[in-house]
Amino acid sequence: MAVLEGLKLTIENFSELNLPSSVDVPDFPSDPTDPRKHSVSVDREIFIEKSDYKPDDSDKSFRRLTPKQAVGLKHIGLVLRFVKEVKDAEGHVTEVVVKAEKLSEKDKPKAFIHWVAKPVSCEVRLYDRLFKSKNPEDAQLVPGGFLSDINPDSLTVVYNALIDQSIAKSKVYDRFQFERIGFFCVDRDSTSSTLVFNRTVMLKDGGASGKN
Repeated sequence: MAVLEGLKLTIENFSELNLPSSVDVPDFPSDPTDPRKHSVSVDREIFIEKSDYKPDDSDKSFRRLTPKQAVGLKHIGLVLRFVKEVKDAEGHVTEVVVKAEKLSEKDKPKAFIHWVAKPVSCEVRLYDRLFKSKNPEDAQLVPGGFLSDINPDSLTVVYNALIDQSIAKSKVYDRFQFERIGFFCVDRDSTSSTLVFNRTVMLKDGGASGKN
């Protein structure tokens, strides 16, 4: 799993849950027939996508964590409920304290999100369509020529993304699925201190930017 823009969550009752120190998760969760798995750490402090938390409940279409709405954690069978926020001097939320409980059939949350614990920093390159139009050489659709149709957002670089330790020793061209984000390959620009991942395929459901 990987988190592009991390928000720290602290599970205040972690010691009461008797959780394992690690859990096995599928390498390619979009393909249930693929048996490959890897182990990820479980810890009192985890990181989720900043977009998976909202400090108010005004958006009724939002299905993830809010002060009044619980959210589930993928692969570990936990439900998180808001306790309090921690803010910096400028009023920005830097941490959310939550209480966790075991998932039950009676009280399932509306959504489940991915997470990382004891993460490693990396660089992630998010490639999108190079052109804004399907046919940039169509003079009627693109009268200014194909160069005028280049998508200025075709590449977004995330310099401090977080990945689980299990893939920290990956080799160039190794492939992974980052859950709710897409499929990635280790780039040749990787160094011994910083891995670089290129997104090769986007997910159809909008992933971590959607309302799931």
